[in-house]
Amino acid sequence: MTSHLQPLSADQHLGLGLRSVSDWAFCKTRDAVPIALSEFADMAGWHPIVFSTGPVPMPLAVLGTQQGKNDFLDASFQWPAHHQPPTALKLLPFSLGVDASDATRTIVMVDLADTRLVPLEEDEAAQPLFTFDGKPSPTLSSITQRLGAHEAALKEASALGLALAQSGLLEDMHADIRTPDGTTHRTRTFRSVSGSRFRSLATSDLERWFRLGWTDAVALHLASLRRWVQLFERHQLKITASASVSHAID
Repeated sequence: MTSHLQPLSADQHLGLGLRSVSDWAFCKTRDAVPIALSEFADMAGWHPIVFSTGPVPMPLAVLGTQQGKNDFLDASFQWPAHHQPPTALKLLPFSLGVDASDATRTIVMVDLADTRLVPLEEDEAAQPLFTFDGKPSPTLSSITQRLGAHEAALKEASALGLALAQSGLLEDMHADIRTPDGTTHRTRTFRSVSGSRFRSLATSDLERWFRLGWTDAVALHLASLRRWVQLFERHQLKITASASVSHAID
């Protein structure tokens, strides 16, 4: 799905509403999303946790083995039972951005390509984003509050990524998928912590990182890399299921 991200405003979007849906099809093209440090414990049980490339590496929960494909959604676009989706997905189609006229001010952005956004006259059950006089609705006020809290949490996560990069502890990584027919697929490049370098970190840094909770985060990250195998298996099951459905239709 192509993104049409733009600043949310009453002038442009007064009659826009957010409708409820029973599936997660809106995130089917998300193969990785940023996560906060508080999400590491839950995500590590399901997803490989990696770091993005770039000057400020962000922790990411990997959702799919191929770029643009979410392997955690089944044929009905449902998440696995008892699995908590990353916060970033639960906030879609909204995010925070920087005001083009004031770099110190953050604004709410909205992806107008998301099919959950509809004119209110088309769906009476949709939750309005603005009141008739152009004020944020209770729905939008709640979304904005959650976005702010998550943005603050992501800044803490980016501080860890930056510290890891500056300490020389990150290295490029990828994973290889070998399918039953013998072919191999390589994932896109991420970054991961070098365990050996991390264990050689100066005691003073380790003590500071421990107080910040960063050593716990690194341990969870390293343990989560074992989840690549499960993600490959999930990917292959989706391929097999899709092939079975196609064969049945033919």
